[in-house]
Amino acid sequence: MQMMMPSISPLHNRLRPGYKRPMARTYQLRPGRPSRLRIDYDRDLNAEQRAVVEASGGPKLVIAGAGSGKTRALTYRVARLIDCGVEPERILLLTFTNKAAREMLTRVSDLVGPDARRVWGGTFHHVGNLLLRDVAQRIGYRDNYSIVDREDCREVMNSAIAAAGIDHQQKRFPKADVLIDIVSTAVNTQRSIAEVVARRTPYFLSHSEAILRVARAYVERKLQMNAMDFDDLLLNWWAIMAEAPDVARLWQERFSYLLVDEYQDTNTLQGAVVDRMAEQHRNVTVVGDDCQSIYSFRGADFENILRFPERYPDAQLFHLTVNYRSTPEILELANRSIEHNVHRFEKELRAVRPPGVRPALVPCRDVYQQADFVAQRILDLRDEGVPLEQIAVLYRAHHHAMEIQVELTRRGIPFRVRSGLRFFEQAHIKDVLSYLRFVFNPLDELAFKRAVKLHEGIGNRSAEQLFVDLRQQLARGVDVDPVWALDRLTFAAGSRGRTGFRQFLSLVREIASPAMIKAPGQMIATVAERGYRDYLRRQFSNAEQRIDDIEQLADYAEAFEDLGTLVNELALVSSFGAEEVAGADAADERVTLSSVHQAKGLEWSRVFVVWLADGRFPVDLALKEPGGEEEERRLFYVATTRARDELLLTFPLVHRTRDQTQVLLARSRFVVELPEPRGDDGDLYEPWSLQEVPAPAGLGPAKVLALPRNSREDNAVD
Repeated sequence: MQMMMPSISPLHNRLRPGYKRPMARTYQLRPGRPSRLRIDYDRDLNAEQRAVVEASGGPKLVIAGAGSGKTRALTYRVARLIDCGVEPERILLLTFTNKAAREMLTRVSDLVGPDARRVWGGTFHHVGNLLLRDVAQRIGYRDNYSIVDREDCREVMNSAIAAAGIDHQQKRFPKADVLIDIVSTAVNTQRSIAEVVARRTPYFLSHSEAILRVARAYVERKLQMNAMDFDDLLLNWWAIMAEAPDVARLWQERFSYLLVDEYQDTNTLQGAVVDRMAEQHRNVTVVGDDCQSIYSFRGADFENILRFPERYPDAQLFHLTVNYRSTPEILELANRSIEHNVHRFEKELRAVRPPGVRPALVPCRDVYQQADFVAQRILDLRDEGVPLEQIAVLYRAHHHAMEIQVELTRRGIPFRVRSGLRFFEQAHIKDVLSYLRFVFNPLDELAFKRAVKLHEGIGNRSAEQLFVDLRQQLARGVDVDPVWALDRLTFAAGSRGRTGFRQFLSLVREIASPAMIKAPGQMIATVAERGYRDYLRRQFSNAEQRIDDIEQLADYAEAFEDLGTLVNELALVSSFGAEEVAGADAADERVTLSSVHQAKGLEWSRVFVVWLADGRFPVDLALKEPGGEEEERRLFYVATTRARDELLLTFPLVHRTRDQTQVLLARSRFVVELPEPRGDDGDLYEPWSLQEVPAPAGLGPAKVLALPRNSREDNAVD
């Protein structure tokens, strides 16, 4: 990657016997010095930002609230250091994305000119790679080591599985991708393999010793190949400093000022690297928002930012609380919500924008009425002149958008999904539905091949031959039973393939029964229970999320009277995918659908936060983890602060399960804990009531009207 980065002289030349290191020069900043570069700090910065920028040396923790201009404060601080005479190459700026590093250094360049090219800036992995190139031999690597990507890591891990003597055909043993994620989590959280398996994938506990053998073989093979993966760039950066104090001192002297962006997202290993790099000069400025620490599932360690004052007792604490994004009403709701978290730094966001509309709380009868409301309100906003690009629908889990995606597609409202593929385009959803499609239409070649290849020992060639034979059997009549035809196939592959095919045949026989055909939700649940759930756990580190998606798909399918109705509906949704709402100005104008995690750092004019029911947001699984409720509340805080002008909070009152039981859903605790509206100017939100107005005959579904509830008597959802 092209970065604005100085060349570094080989450190190993400085480590030769008899070399005497020159004394490091310490530079003390003098507050209030006039700018040599004619930067007008008073004009460009507010008082809080200016305090951060003009602070003297030493450790600093900057708690930067949402929309408070933290990037401006950080880039101006880099510029200020150069303005005051610090050599640019002695400044190290660590970010989480290369894009962020480029943007910040570009801004610095606009302020200080070409000197900005000499600043060290980039991601942890990028900087670690540059530093390690000169000293890799100290830990057994050559300086021309390779960096392997995910695909290469998969090949190395498969070799490690073989080297560890693991039978790759062994049932329930995790595949390479899952093992890579286990090892990565252990490295970045500094936990043992056994602890990671117990916490993240307890269904593999019986394989803990074998997984450890494979992990050791994986490390050895990378060393033999003179190759590092991305995690090694961090781990070896830390290892060099721990095992070679002379190198650690050189690095500490090289960078007299260290700045870290998005510090709340650092993991245990990154936090340790930062502390060691700042050990000598202690001129470390970390910027982040504890209230936006939401990535523990990726290994982010909330303790890094929370305990910073304990590790640096002399640290200066700064707050950026002036919010330039949202209206006062939106910020007031966000402030009142996050104050229920015990473990946080006290701060309150303050708006500079004039007052707007209060957030709306919209209870819906069920998920279908919720989808109707979201779709209709989007169309109303579009008619009011709000571009679709300025509208977002946020949710806690990807499957929460399923009904909304269907309804948007049905109404021709174009959308993009930031949290991944559209729900029905995801591989695990298409896998499960392939069984149903084949039962519905035995001549569906794509569905048959996709489903049968999920079974052990069946590959492309076997699947091709099986379908050729199946088609010959089916040619005997238009109404030939697919199970009858499958029973008459001769499978010539090895024993593993024959076993896999028998499993496939048994599953198809079960879901193709007349009773199952009338219960498509049960068909989906059966596919999951009869092996696909275990397949996901072997293949994917996020298997539980995928299993949740399938369970929600099964609940969704129960709304259809039979298999044919469901298959036809899904086909209809797909065929409508390319249509766009009338009046869209640009072909790429689309509503954004996103998980809250993917929405962090972004903003929209109008934001819907959906499925605000307890157990869904917050999600049940997170509530079982230590600190889980507070992280879920931080997620809610992030969701609400994405909105600039209007915030709409929705939740279904009833959810229908596969057995046709209607489950009453409670409002999210994050809504319940807010003060109830009293009907005055101090209300945090405005309750809305939904009424369905019958459409004229032949003109489509009923229209959902969203009405503010102006009286305490209007509580029902019609």
